[in-house]
Amino acid sequence: MTSPSQASRTTQKPSLRQLVERVTSQALANHAAAVTLTLDIDPRLAPPGDADDVTQLLQVLIGQSLNEMAAGELSLIAWQGPQSLELEIADSGSPIEQRSCSLPMIAGKLGSRITRQNCPQGGAAVTIHFPGTASQQEAA
Repeated sequence: MTSPSQASRTTQKPSLRQLVERVTSQALANHAAAVTLTLDIDPRLAPPGDADDVTQLLQVLIGQSLNEMAAGELSLIAWQGPQSLELEIADSGSPIEQRSCSLPMIAGKLGSRITRQNCPQGGAAVTIHFPGTASQQEAA
């Protein structure tokens, strides 16, 4: 028999930061070169949708970033606005124009929009725009 505290731990949803940490740690463990990782994600932010769907989207986009660089820097930053949650994945790899980037189909299921741009210091950034606030996502 499980105690109430054990039951709440098993049903507790991971935060967005926890999902990002899981995906990046797995991806970096399989990456051949050294990458400096920077995370700026509030640990209280909830995932903007089903955790498995968000994980799948992160795996694709983080994988695309790592494929574009050997050693370098990978930075993930999230912020909650009044109308959306945004997550930026920036890397020190090649510019957007030199990449073959596919749009993950799971982005449509999550209702997200993806924008790509070059970073001023080099490399590129992908921003995922998730609609609604985290509380709206939970209610849906």
